[in-house]
Amino acid sequence: MPPLDMHRFEQLKASGELPSPRGVALAIIRLTQEEEVSIPELARIIKSDPAFVGRLIKAANGTVPLNRRAIVSVQEALMVLGLPAVRTMALGFSLLSNYRKGACAGFDYGRFWSSSLLMALSMQVLVQRVRVVAADEAFSVGLLARVGELALATLYPADYGRILLESRRFPELRLFDLEQQAFAMTHRELSAAMLVDWGLPPIFTQPVMFFEQADKATFAAESREAQLMECLGLARTLAELCLAPSVEQTSMMPGVLKQAAALGLNKEDFAAACERIGREWMEWGKLLQLETLAPPQFSDLIERSGGTGQPVPAACAGADGGAEAAETGARDGGMRVLVVDDEASIRKLMCAVLEEAGHTVFEAENGRIGLERALDIQPHMMVLDWVMPEMEGLELVRALRATKIGRSIYILLLTNVEDDERLIEAFEVGADDFVTKPVKPRVLAARMRAGQRVVRLQQELERDREEIRHFAAELAITNRRLQEAALTDALTGFPNRRYAIDRMQQEWTAAKRNGRPLSCMIIDLDGFKQINDTYGHDVGDMVLRQSADALRLALRGQDVICRTGGDEFLVICPDTDLAQGLSCAERLRAAVDALAIVTGADTLGLTISIGVAVRDDSMADLDALMKRADQGAYLAKQRGRNCVASVQGGAAGAQR
Repeated sequence: MPPLDMHRFEQLKASGELPSPRGVALAIIRLTQEEEVSIPELARIIKSDPAFVGRLIKAANGTVPLNRRAIVSVQEALMVLGLPAVRTMALGFSLLSNYRKGACAGFDYGRFWSSSLLMALSMQVLVQRVRVVAADEAFSVGLLARVGELALATLYPADYGRILLESRRFPELRLFDLEQQAFAMTHRELSAAMLVDWGLPPIFTQPVMFFEQADKATFAAESREAQLMECLGLARTLAELCLAPSVEQTSMMPGVLKQAAALGLNKEDFAAACERIGREWMEWGKLLQLETLAPPQFSDLIERSGGTGQPVPAACAGADGGAEAAETGARDGGMRVLVVDDEASIRKLMCAVLEEAGHTVFEAENGRIGLERALDIQPHMMVLDWVMPEMEGLELVRALRATKIGRSIYILLLTNVEDDERLIEAFEVGADDFVTKPVKPRVLAARMRAGQRVVRLQQELERDREEIRHFAAELAITNRRLQEAALTDALTGFPNRRYAIDRMQQEWTAAKRNGRPLSCMIIDLDGFKQINDTYGHDVGDMVLRQSADALRLALRGQDVICRTGGDEFLVICPDTDLAQGLSCAERLRAAVDALAIVTGADTLGLTISIGVAVRDDSMADLDALMKRADQGAYLAKQRGRNCVASVQGGAAGAQR
């Protein structure tokens, strides 16, 4: 099955707003698609972009063993990488250069590209050990694996910004679900569809489709697709770890090690691989002018996490501190509460009081372990001692409030301090309440009940917000579908006349401002009225649909085709002169001419007449351009149909 309804994808593509390569990258991609590619010619085009030269040679050196001579020339890099990898790298680097900024306020473009670069480098290093695909191809796949996020930010900047903000404020809401509600598609589907459209083989596009939701994949356990999907998943996790605050990195490491173990990587080998990824990230960041952070010391992270792929052992005694208890939550309507105190007697007293109140209690003996446990358990409430070894209470509060998980936890401090200024400082740091020592069980229970009411009110408020968000998302998707329906021809799925005029005006303005050529075509189906009269409108509709499919497949990537009425189509061709327009029109004519439409006992042939026109200085507005194209179509009809013609410059296409 295709990753996305390709009919829907073609509509998005026809809008001209999808991220796409430009300039030298576009020339490289087009040249590498030719059957006979001259390496010297390709090298000449590449050398016209010094920035891409440097990136290409560095990428090639990343695939060469460390004890081999370094690659220093474009020709050597081409020989090492191969044409498919060069084409995909040109695509990825072009997108990086042209989409560093955008209109989506909620989308962090810098972080997106830094994360994508980390994924690219992680893929390059990982596949050299797993040996599932070539390292150079893996680099490009890692760089483009999440391009659907960039595409949604480009297509729907305001709506996608709102969705990203919601997903950050409320981590329990899955980004996929929000995207599906708002756009009737997800970024992973769009990523895979774009890679398919750019010519990447299924061995790459299918893992890209599923690596963020591996449970939905149906790959055979030991297949290349399954291994590549696991590599992408690990690369994504490594990118998140490198960009996470340092206080969260240790708690993330067990999950990373578990993914590495699933790929058969031992601890030492994986640590060395991660160190190399960190070094390469810093070097590539300078080359691509991307902001990077100091990479983590992976050996230290692995040691602090226990050096295994299992969760860090629970620090509490008496209560069930495993992940299962944290997931099931508190019993009988209670809360998950984490007690952090260096005195075992205090923890014992806390546990007794809180368990009697119906809460599920976890323990930690110092601030550092308490922070790790909080990020792992995600408690509703925490009771912290003000003075503790390794990390004091206020320092722990600051660290928690700096994380997504910690911002929603109700925090109660145990303290001997009665100084008003110190207590004010505690509240300003982020504490919600305090209890003075020695702790009185009844006072503690009363403070915890007050805190529980606050947590419950927050939960109720969040449920109300979720209902509103759900209703708003459903309304937004309904409005979007109505808008699409208003601009779409129901029979062919092409944009309709209303869309065509608006889009034509945009392209006219852009061409006039930038001094770039703009061509258009008017296409008429030959003898369509006779088909309708002879076979009926059902057959006529089938003919229209099949001819529309043939035209869609024969178009170039930048062209936009619309059905303007009856059996007439308009094709908008940006950056296209008259000769190129005639050549493209001839390809469309041949595609329809090759159709054999089966209608019961009869098989129908179909032809089209095409008029082509290009914008020139004599034209006052776009109506003049369309009129010239219409005159060309009339000329093609006069010449016997099934041909291409233009009234400009005496040019005309081949007549059949």
